[in-house]
Amino acid sequence: MESDFESSPDPVYQSSLRESRWILVFWAVFFIWVVGYCSQFGYPAEGEPVATVLGMPAWVFWGIFVPWIVSGAFTIWFALTQIEDHPLDEVVDAEDSDG
Repeated sequence: MESDFESSPDPVYQSSLRESRWILVFWAVFFIWVVGYCSQFGYPAEGEPVATVLGMPAWVFWGIFVPWIVSGAFTIWFALTQIEDHPLDEVVDAEDSDG
C-alpha cells in the first residue's frame, strides 16, 4: 500500500548525512594509511639500520607524523568550508522543557 503523502528528507538531515560521509571516508583513508604504512615499515629487519627523517624514524614520520598533519589540515578545511549551519525549525524554550 503506497501513501499519497510523500515527504522529502529534512535539509538538516541531508546535510549532516553528507558531512558524515565525508568524515567516514577520510577517517578510513587515514586509518588505512597509518595502519598499513606502520605495519609494513615499522618493523625493520634485524640488524638493518633505522632510517631517520627530521631526527625521528622514517616510519614514524611517514606513518604517523605526516598523516597527523594532513588530517589536521583536512579537518580545518572541512570545518571552515564544508560544514553548514542550519537554523532549527522549532526552538525549545528552556523553561518549557523543565516540566
